[in-house]
Amino acid sequence: MPFFFFSTAVGGLLKGMGITFGHFVRFDEVITQQYPENRATLKMAPRFRGKVHLVRNPESGAYPCTACGLCMKACPNNSLTVKREKDPETNKFRLSGYYYHFERCTLCGLCVDTCKFSALAMGNEFENAVLDRRTLTLRLDTPDGVPQPAPEAAP
Repeated sequence: MPFFFFSTAVGGLLKGMGITFGHFVRFDEVITQQYPENRATLKMAPRFRGKVHLVRNPESGAYPCTACGLCMKACPNNSLTVKREKDPETNKFRLSGYYYHFERCTLCGLCVDTCKFSALAMGNEFENAVLDRRTLTLRLDTPDGVPQPAPEAAP
C-alpha cells in the first residue's frame, strides 16, 4: 500500500515538472507579462472581477439604477449603500447617492448578478493599494461618471 501512494506522488510530481518544462522550452508562446513595464498594453481576462462600477446609459448619460436596494441586500459584507429619495413628480424612488465601500468588498459579484436593471458591472482595476483607508469609500453616481472618494459616507 505505501508503494502505491509513493508512485502516485512521484507520478504527479513528474507530470507537473513536465508541464513546467514544456512552458520553459516553448519560445513562441510567452505567458509571462512584464508588469509594471507593460501597464499600457496589459489585458485582463474578461472574467476578471475588479471594483464595482455603476453603468451609465451612453445615449442619455443617466444611470439605470432605480435605487431598489437589491444589490445592497445581496452583498454579504454590506459593501454598498444606496440612498434614495421620492421624486415629487412621479412619486417613485430615485437614486440620490450610491456609495461603495471597497475596503469591505470581497469582489464576489453577487451585487452585479442580483441587479435586474444591469446597472452594475465589475471593472478591471487591480492596483488598489492606498495609504488612507478612507479613500476606499467611493461615490459611484457622480455627474461625470468617474467614481470619487466619499469619506463622509464612511462609518
